Amino acid sequence: MSYNGRGKTHGGKPARSGGQVSRTGLKEGELPFYKQAANILARLERREGSIKNLTIGNDDIKDEDKRTIYALICQTLKFAPVLTRVLDANKVMKKEKLGRRAELLMANDMLLSSQGLRRKDADPKMNKAMSRHESSLKRELNRIRQEVRARNDEDLVPLHLRDGASTFRYVRVNNLVSNMDKVLEHFYKEGYEIVTPSRDELHDVLQVRARKLMRDLDLDDVLVFPPGTDLHAHRLFVTGAIILQDKASCMPAHVVQPTRGSTALDACAAPGNKTSHMVSMMGNEGKVFAFDMDRFRLNTLVKLTDKAQCKIIEAKCANFLELDPLDPEYASVEFALLDPSCSGSGIVNRMDVLVDSYIALSQDADQVAKPETDKARLASLAEFQTSIVLHAMRFPNIKRISYSTCSVHEEENEAVVARVLAAQSEFALAPRDQVIPSWPRRGLKSSGLTEEQAACVVRTLPEDGTNGFFVAGFVRQTPADLNRIREELRALANTDKSAMLPPKDDAEAEAAPDMDAPYRGNKRKAAGGAKPVKKEKRHDKKPKPASAVVPSTKSKGKKRPKRKESVADA
Repeated sequence: MSYNGRGKTHGGKPARSGGQVSRTGLKEGELPFYKQAANILARLERREGSIKNLTIGNDDIKDEDKRTIYALICQTLKFAPVLTRVLDANKVMKKEKLGRRAELLMANDMLLSSQGLRRKDADPKMNKAMSRHESSLKRELNRIRQEVRARNDEDLVPLHLRDGASTFRYVRVNNLVSNMDKVLEHFYKEGYEIVTPSRDELHDVLQVRARKLMRDLDLDDVLVFPPGTDLHAHRLFVTGAIILQDKASCMPAHVVQPTRGSTALDACAAPGNKTSHMVSMMGNEGKVFAFDMDRFRLNTLVKLTDKAQCKIIEAKCANFLELDPLDPEYASVEFALLDPSCSGSGIVNRMDVLVDSYIALSQDADQVAKPETDKARLASLAEFQTSIVLHAMRFPNIKRISYSTCSVHEEENEAVVARVLAAQSEFALAPRDQVIPSWPRRGLKSSGLTEEQAACVVRTLPEDGTNGFFVAGFVRQTPADLNRIREELRALANTDKSAMLPPKDDAEAEAAPDMDAPYRGNKRKAAGGAKPVKKEKRHDKKPKPASAVVPSTKSKGKKRPKRKESVADA
């Protein structure tokens, strides 16, 4: 998406006006445009959510301004290094006291937008203060242009922040709304060239923003577009015919392989792209239980899966580890998709790079959040992840499980698989020919797996053109031992409840490739004013339903400002 500074994004519709009660167009209590955008920059610095969910998913921003602010934020982050140099050289920050974030945003519009400073919904005093320095700011920018020999504005951007420095853009065809043939025909009529390169030719053929696409080489319901392709305003996305979802994030549903008419569960379901993928594969026949501990994130799941026309999901606000696997309600569950909290170390999309670069620019190095590498934290995550898999294996009729993370660390991936295999004997790894067999990068055998076992799991890395990811499949070998399950549940009933929760810092840092998960940083009421639900009773007591079904997000009640993801369109 490109930005022109005047309430439009190229490829989108012009912002609508309405409800003006002052010359600025602001209603009582509304923040001026640049102050509102500056607040989002502040929240990004605190890592309270993704760019997309702090803008597109933010109910405090008017609908007609969401895409404009999103595009402004992205462009400002991209040009932040050069804009900071320009502002520092002119001492604007000290002279006008507008606030550094607002000045960056306004300098972007003044210096890099063809339309200049925005007037609608802006503070005239702020605009006037900034405009007093327009000439000196432009002189400094031109000096920098000459210094770096910039042929265009893109040359002012550090190489690692340019538009081409990103992975391919992936699209999943939603078979509940359309099908692959119809989607391909639609793009073909729009002028896209359908290409068929080999795996080694992908980067050469799908160059940045080329009007080309191809069917994915490994997943039959996924399309691949060049880096920089923006489909957020495309008719097929708006109608739910396609889902913007990273390829790696599409792998778990293909590994768990739910069948039509069956019953499945998603243990850590929000924001819902993987859930809707299972429903798509099931043809909207059967039932899918979707669990998540956070009601606000679960409301996002309801909204996204409604858009995808999913009809068989029962969304429940519950801790999966506190569910009773022997509850008759879950007696028919045969498939389980497990994508628990992880370090998120595999997520390296361009939006993350922009945010990290901006935070490093705006804070001292020792204040910048670092990637998850602490061994103690990884050990804590791995323990939680292992418990999720083992608990799923206690559901007596489950016959197939997928386990995935968006991490590149062995501790969360192969080591967890090895621990699960050593802890029980009813499940074994699904054979390679059932786990994305054409994908070449397989698991590591240095964490307790044999070479044959390592070949049965899948790894992806950014160099593969997708996010870093891990997927393993488990298949039942022997009938469930109900006596053993009951004994384990009695033992769990005496376990400290905190042991059933993901590590504290991780609940917010979870970065599944869906990348569209909502911000979860405060405790305002859910959509429709829904109250927090009670948790299910512990395993040693008579089980009750996990929770009430989450109310529809279509309610007009007050909503929480938000974060999947997820975008990459992860």
